[in-house]
Amino acid sequence: MNEILKEIDWNQMIVTIWTVLLLPVITYAGTQMGNYIKSKKVGQYTDILYKNVADAVKDVYETTVKDVKGTAVWTKEKQSEVKELAKEKAICALTDCAYQILKTANRDFDEYLDGLIGTALYDLKQE
Repeated sequence: MNEILKEIDWNQMIVTIWTVLLLPVITYAGTQMGNYIKSKKVGQYTDILYKNVADAVKDVYETTVKDVKGTAVWTKEKQSEVKELAKEKAICALTDCAYQILKTANRDFDEYLDGLIGTALYDLKQE
């Protein structure tokens, strides 16, 4: 038994254990931790985006829509223009990092933003 232990190259054994067992486990754990942190950021940024959208919708309503709604000026084109203005205001209130993370997380970010604007309009009308 002593002869076998003496003949083992312990450095090679440690390198093999590291390469075969520990490195994949550590890599997997690191990847999972990174994904968890990224999902937490997306959740936080989604909340921030909704707050920005709600503030932008309220601001655009108070400054633009209230004066022209119900008049001949309130056309489909004007409604689209006002919606784009609200989108721009909501996006401008985000940091570049938050915008990039949200855009990556949502394949069709414009549709997602349209949905948030619709929700914010509904919530504003219910107040």
